[in-house]
Amino acid sequence: MELIDYVRAGYPAVVFMTPEEDRAVAECRRIASKNKLDFATWSLTEGFCRLNNGNSNRSQNPITDPVQALERGLELSNNKEGGIFCLLDFHPFIKTPNVWRKAKDIFKQAKNMGITYVFISVKFEIPPELEREVILSSLQLPTRQEIQKLAEALAFQQDVSFSSEEEKNNAIEAALGLTINEAENAFAVSIAKEGKFNAKLIGQVKEQIICNGGLLEFKSSNETLESIGGLKNFTTWAMSRLSAYSIEAQEYGLPYPRGVMLIGIPGCGKSLTAKALANMWQKPLLKLDVGKLFGSLVGDTEANTRRALETAEAMAPAILWIDEIEKGLSGVQASGKTDSGVTSRMFGTILTWLQEKKAPVFVMATANNISQLPPEFLRKGRFDEIFFVDLPDMEERKAIFEIQLKKYKRNSENFEIQSLAEGTENYTGAEIEECVVSAMFDAWNDGKREINTEDIIKSINTIKPMAEGMMKEQVEALRKYSETACIRRANGNTVSTETAGRSHRVIRCE
Repeated sequence: MELIDYVRAGYPAVVFMTPEEDRAVAECRRIASKNKLDFATWSLTEGFCRLNNGNSNRSQNPITDPVQALERGLELSNNKEGGIFCLLDFHPFIKTPNVWRKAKDIFKQAKNMGITYVFISVKFEIPPELEREVILSSLQLPTRQEIQKLAEALAFQQDVSFSSEEEKNNAIEAALGLTINEAENAFAVSIAKEGKFNAKLIGQVKEQIICNGGLLEFKSSNETLESIGGLKNFTTWAMSRLSAYSIEAQEYGLPYPRGVMLIGIPGCGKSLTAKALANMWQKPLLKLDVGKLFGSLVGDTEANTRRALETAEAMAPAILWIDEIEKGLSGVQASGKTDSGVTSRMFGTILTWLQEKKAPVFVMATANNISQLPPEFLRKGRFDEIFFVDLPDMEERKAIFEIQLKKYKRNSENFEIQSLAEGTENYTGAEIEECVVSAMFDAWNDGKREINTEDIIKSINTIKPMAEGMMKEQVEALRKYSETACIRRANGNTVSTETAGRSHRVIRCE
């Protein structure tokens, strides 16, 4: 819910955790004006400042005592309609016993007077004694219209003109997902360096800002579908969904793709596929590490989750990549006993967002162990499709060898690809790459000579695939689950006859 809903519901205290102080105060002021409520602010340096008839009335002697500041908020009851009282950076004081005790007493009175205390801070730890009295809220990221208004104002101020409507749209698109201050800084860097609004430069600044935030990582990749070496069913499906982003498809009424989940064996290309898909669709790729959402303060985890999802929506159309999602959500079932329900609440927020999101954010989740995921996460409606990524079959292994040899500057025609593919049954794509790399090291250390087929075969014979060792049972369980649950195979149109546990072939050269 938004702040206006809490104000109208008569909540006595709301916490706005946001770095955009000015924008948060402006929003509170707008709500107060629209609903004919009194409005005032307090900060340690400026003291109590009340808005009267559109003018700020600041006291001569600023109040620096936090208890007195709380008390002054009750003066807004002079208006029978109540008021909104914004307290800036109050978080260092709220943990003091006399302050939270006074706040608890005052909130009881404020509830009857129609006064809402809004605490605006980047961080705010709510004392346990106030948890039932205070509600957390968040400031939505700027809309496209707000970013456009900022760009036009800055262009006028700096006497910089847009060469075309396309240049303007590209610049605005590049700044989506940033706060007003961050977008202004990105625009300023572009103007200072290029003398114009350069979308590519603005995007580079945005990438740095998002990475510094820590919740999302901005990923760039040159990977293509040709880099995968298989997964034909998935790539065909992905190509069919790309057209949904066209104007014609939207006019037709086609919905945006919601997302896809890839489950399967580690090292078989799930992460590589996410990068290739973003490159194919020409959409920004945001990586979400669920573990980074957890915070040490009460309410931090929920706020981090909302902020990460809001950032992804603001950057739409985009791809949100959640890698190894089962690790972040594995403790949902016991969350009430282990972390006071934090993981469960975070999971609930993500579930609701997956179901109800309207923005064109395509979620690509990958998982290695399906048994650790809550069942409700896999039901239809969360994702468009769920694919099972199996070990590469013969043809896929041949393609992977060709890709890896090309990657390391070798011509695949100089190698016996058929023999290499036959000798790597039950190997993952990552293990096949390691065979090539290991062989190159051996050839380099043997007089810096050129690598050949025999070198790679030697490496194959020294590497035991995980599917025949530590992960044998997991591979079999994943295959059985995918068949029982009728999960689509990503690898091809036919089911592989090769099974995990079958001894891989040992090839000896003459």
